[in-house]
Order: sequence, then structure tokens, then C-alpha cells
Amino acid sequence: MLLAIDVGNSNIVLGCIEGERIRCTARVATERTRTEDEYAMTLSQILALRGVEPGRLDGAIISSVVPELKPVLA
Repeated sequence: MLLAIDVGNSNIVLGCIEGERIRCTARVATERTRTEDEYAMTLSQILALRGVEPGRLDGAIISSVVPELKPVLA
């Protein structure tokens, strides 16, 4: 399963893609001051809420128009 993250100026849109199927999506506010740990907690909680086990993720892709968040989310 692939975790897709699209970072926009107002929102971050997340999606889990399994094969050719979008398994789940979520949207959170873009917060430039959040730390790596804060985003990790948020992502973990969203995945748990959607019933996605982190161990099932094979990879991730990040698209961003907010350069300062790229290293935070990577």
C-alpha cells in the first residue's frame, strides 16, 4: 500500500492507495510550525482511525508547494 501526501498552503491531503484502489483519504490543516513528532502523531492517529496498519505501507510519495514542510514530513 502506498501513502500519498499532497501538501498545499491550506491543507494536507492524505491517501492510502492499494493496487488501483484508493483505500482511504483524509485532510488536515497545513501548519508550518508543527514538528516531525507532531505530524507523526497526527498521521498515526489518522491511519488508526481509518483502519490502516502502518506495517502494511510499502512506501510513500510527497507532493508539496510548502518547501519548509518537505523535510518535516519526509
